[in-house]
Amino acid sequence: MTKIQFLPTDYQAPKASNFYMKFQEGENKFRILSQPILGWEDWQDKKPVRFRFDEKPARPIDPKKPIKHFWAMIVWNYLAEEIQILHITQSSIRKSLQTLCMDKDWGEPYSYDIKIVKTGKDLETEYVLNPLPHKPLPSHVIDLFNERRCNLEALFDNEDPFSKENTVFTPGIFSANVDKKISMEQAYDLEMILAECGTRYRDWVFHSLEKQYSIKELLDLPIELYQRVKDAAEKTMNETHAKQRAKTAEDQFQIAEGQ
Repeated sequence: MTKIQFLPTDYQAPKASNFYMKFQEGENKFRILSQPILGWEDWQDKKPVRFRFDEKPARPIDPKKPIKHFWAMIVWNYLAEEIQILHITQSSIRKSLQTLCMDKDWGEPYSYDIKIVKTGKDLETEYVLNPLPHKPLPSHVIDLFNERRCNLEALFDNEDPFSKENTVFTPGIFSANVDKKISMEQAYDLEMILAECGTRYRDWVFHSLEKQYSIKELLDLPIELYQRVKDAAEKTMNETHAKQRAKTAEDQFQIAEGQ
């Protein structure tokens, strides 16, 4: 007798989408994708009220709940496989990250993953932070970052940082080379490729670079973005050339037919 399964063998329940990363018991692995915003967090009617770093209130709304300093940044949560906001008020985590930034062997946390191990509960909760070996960020994470754009500054206004109505977005940082710009020769080569793609495509590239990364000139293009822009432009250039050759062949055929 054949057994009919109720569910497929490889079935897995879909994960609920969550825009905020929360530390779970055990290991929490993530990659930081933006500079943090720094501020102060108070509470009113069970809702957070946030202030910028230089605008700390003189006293909390509720005297029993002290105002807390916080960092908020965009991260890639490996467990959830999502772009999320990590909101940190734990001083031990902030101090550990700050120590890594000042360590010449680690540096700014844009080119390596972070693992935080959470143990205990309530007042006995402890966090141990460990950096993982340096490695490039997978390209699909950058694509997902650009799909789920975020404005961290919206947190100060209690607005939705991921709202599709946002017109300003927090720029991403995907490697330690973010401050290293392409050479004049690379900019020239890219300009020549874009010129072969047609005016519409070239204008679209410059519009996208300015909107997403505030880049107005090719010389301001970071090394980390150069290859992606170049590969896409070369693909468009080859497709444009193929269409032009097909059009030329068709024109020549029609001329020959008319003779």
